[in-house]
Amino acid sequence: MQSRSNRALVNVARSTRTEIVTKLSSIGTATCANLPSSFVAFVCLLATINVASAQLIDSLDAYPPRWSLHESDCDAKVADQGHEHDPSAEGGVCEAISLVTGHGTQAILVYPIEPVRPIDELSAMVSVKGLNTGIQIGFRVRFPYLIDPETRRPASVLILGSQYRRVGEFQRLGISHITAPLRLKIIALRNEYGIQADVSSPYVDAVVVNAYGKPGNATLRLDDLRVNAMVPVTELDSSPHSSSNNSRTPLQSSSRMDIDLSILQGGRRPNLTESVANARSLISPADQPAFPIGRVTRIIQYNNEPLSWIRSLGFDAIWLAETPTAAILSDAIAHRMRIYAPCPTVPDPKLEPLLEPVAGWIAAPNLVMDSHHREQVTQQVARLRALPRRWQRPIVGSPVEDFRHYGAMLDAAVLTAPPRIRALSSEAVRTERSQQRFRLGGKPIAISVLGMPNASSIAQSNAIANRIGTPATETFAWQPMWREVADAMADAPSAILVRSTRSLASGETLDQNRGMAISFLNRFVASLEKWISTGTPDVTPVPVGPYYTAHRLTSGSTTFLICTSAMVRGTRIMSGDGKTLRIDLPAFEQGKLMWRLTHFAAERIEPETTPHGTSIEIVSPDVVEVIAISDQISEGGQLASSLDKFSQQASLDRWQLARDSIEQSGTAWARAIAARAVSRDAPNDLLEVARSTINNSERMVRSNDAQSALRLAARADAWSMKANWMLCDAFREDPYGIVSSPPLDAGNFETQIAWSPLLNSGLATSSVLKLPPIGDIHGRSRWGVNLLSGGGMDRPDSLQTEGWTFGRRHSEWAETTAECVDRGVFHGTGALAVRVIPKRDDALPGGYEGTALLVRSPPIFVEPNQAVRIDAVVRTLGFGGPHQGLLMYDSLGTQELGVLIRDRPDWTPVTLYRQTVNDEPIHVMFEVLGGGEAIIDEIQVRAWETDANPLPAMRPISHKQD
Repeated sequence: MQSRSNRALVNVARSTRTEIVTKLSSIGTATCANLPSSFVAFVCLLATINVASAQLIDSLDAYPPRWSLHESDCDAKVADQGHEHDPSAEGGVCEAISLVTGHGTQAILVYPIEPVRPIDELSAMVSVKGLNTGIQIGFRVRFPYLIDPETRRPASVLILGSQYRRVGEFQRLGISHITAPLRLKIIALRNEYGIQADVSSPYVDAVVVNAYGKPGNATLRLDDLRVNAMVPVTELDSSPHSSSNNSRTPLQSSSRMDIDLSILQGGRRPNLTESVANARSLISPADQPAFPIGRVTRIIQYNNEPLSWIRSLGFDAIWLAETPTAAILSDAIAHRMRIYAPCPTVPDPKLEPLLEPVAGWIAAPNLVMDSHHREQVTQQVARLRALPRRWQRPIVGSPVEDFRHYGAMLDAAVLTAPPRIRALSSEAVRTERSQQRFRLGGKPIAISVLGMPNASSIAQSNAIANRIGTPATETFAWQPMWREVADAMADAPSAILVRSTRSLASGETLDQNRGMAISFLNRFVASLEKWISTGTPDVTPVPVGPYYTAHRLTSGSTTFLICTSAMVRGTRIMSGDGKTLRIDLPAFEQGKLMWRLTHFAAERIEPETTPHGTSIEIVSPDVVEVIAISDQISEGGQLASSLDKFSQQASLDRWQLARDSIEQSGTAWARAIAARAVSRDAPNDLLEVARSTINNSERMVRSNDAQSALRLAARADAWSMKANWMLCDAFREDPYGIVSSPPLDAGNFETQIAWSPLLNSGLATSSVLKLPPIGDIHGRSRWGVNLLSGGGMDRPDSLQTEGWTFGRRHSEWAETTAECVDRGVFHGTGALAVRVIPKRDDALPGGYEGTALLVRSPPIFVEPNQAVRIDAVVRTLGFGGPHQGLLMYDSLGTQELGVLIRDRPDWTPVTLYRQTVNDEPIHVMFEVLGGGEAIIDEIQVRAWETDANPLPAMRPISHKQD
């Protein structure tokens, strides 16, 4: 943006001036005399730059809209907002806001800016065009140490400037010289909050426009905003002339703002009313909720993206890995972003005026909140509780176990969803989350979802791509994340945290794709947050058949049915293409009104009533279907209004995502067939219909018919998902086994195609169950010999003699064993049996919390940049809880790429393909989650050998006759 560029240039000039002047003073006058005159002139120009010369210029002619309705006393509502063409506007385009107002005096529009000093030189101007007189420009001044007990935010005052008089024409409004009226406002604040109210360090954080003219409908046009003489709050604080002690005095400027406290008190004691008001003003920010009530806060893990870009994607807050700086705090204030971050070890007094956007401190950011770190986490939380009042904030943490202990010390908790690669059912995920919430004691929760492909799969896929010369991962299968977010919404969370380890603003194709997907999901959440945030999960079962899972959520008189696809395999998902979603409703829902909300529109549904009850049928459902049921006629209108606010941007995002996916799928199929990586024909008819549908929807996108565009984009997307699902099936060696291939998990089809000769070389996994041991190398296989000694477990002492190691946890409530057995083996005379048996009647938890036994292989050394194949045959018994089973993984892919094996009473082959990146040893791990038993046999680790099984040398053909 132009404003950001101007500020950057001023800051560069400011720092350059200081550096050059300092260096000139050190080299002496004689040396300066030898410098070129042009350079000296440039230095003199820099030396004359005023530190208060930073300027913001915004033409207000580009998306997104900058102004927002902040407060009003006339029940004002925004009817429409966007950009309009106006020949009299600068550049022909301006921002337009249509308001509906009642009787009152104020309808305050806000344009946030970075915190700046309230000095007389500060000025703002904006061009305004409206149908009513009396519109005024002004500044909002905040007092960071005075908390309003009603809003639980720092108190603020408005200082207004010139008024609008020329109806129907653009008029330039301005404001400056604010220190004199600010003194009067400070006196009024002390009369309201008490004579001891802390009104030190005020700063201007927004330009405002009072858009109220008279009751009724009116459209206001705003153009060409300019703010001059912006002095950042931290700039003078960090100067050598600033005070080094911790006392706080009102900010100084060319017009002094000091107020004699004794004069205001008049030499008397505060009365009872003043004492009560003063006590109310001492409310600590720690008393505020970690997540705002009535909202579903959307947070992203921050990776140095511009906050304006983050805001445009629909996020409300950022999650920092490091302590916040003055720059990020100022930027967050300017863009109305909340911050969750680690607290500085030693609070910096210079940051105190800027702490407003900090909504919570992250407890123990560098520690895993498990049973092993209880003491360290407790100490860190105690330190946060002992911070000075101005630094206190709610404490947020991410426990992975011991939820009762951590729930008692936290103000809010983040619950992490299991890795999508484990393909857990929606019921399993929600059941595990329900158990965790119960042990947290009802604390507000945020649910964390992964906003990118698995980090380990990307690292492994890119290592393979670098080795064989194919492009890095560029696609993102975003639909499983949508399912995950919808499942989370059924639990009525206070926030959703999108985890990400790379910047959304990198410019790479993968991150552009991720940005559109996350933008769509944020609009989906925002359109329903009014009901989700006040909802209560309902455990009443909803029969929907085998292809979908339904969740009930009750908000007031309205019930929401959130249905998500159950057709999931690893990181891939399919919608109900060609199928019908039938929802059987209980008898008490009969006669109510019903709406389908999936495509950002409240579409009336006529249920089918039979002698057996009421049912709804949806043909070809989407990955996520949302149904609202209510007996209130007005509810449909409220839902439609909320959905319509976000439909336009959602349709653009979904249309582009579907279009990209179709092209990528068609290209992947063509290359796979050309390379003979698959033996099936491409689903050309399916892809052609998808292309035709998405092309037809382009006209609707251009005509702003958002709902129709979303419907067609959803249909095209469904066919694309099906084509990708079929391609993944074509790559699989064995439909009955479990295969983990990093390029396939990351969605890098091009690398998978180039890598497929390795995967298809040698003994097919399906034949393993019929032929001699898989350690034998047959034919022309280039997979070498088994590097894991004793992997067949044929000796009773194989675990001890071969160097296997064990890790055991929770011995007080579970009995664990790992031994070689000679019964029920797959091949040979022995197999590895691992068991976890609960000692109590209570069922064991799943996931990390339920991990009681870990078996690790001895180290295997393989050269760097080598393909590795890890095989085993496994069967499991008794794992009945959510997120339970045998997790098989390796040190290359880590737990993030581990495959979860459960409900496999018959022998199942498991294959992990990996790529070594350094000379670190490889370990194969088997981790038991929850209570149950698993038998593992024929464990093999083999490396790809380019010279394995060479063809026999042939005698050259000779022309000589014997």
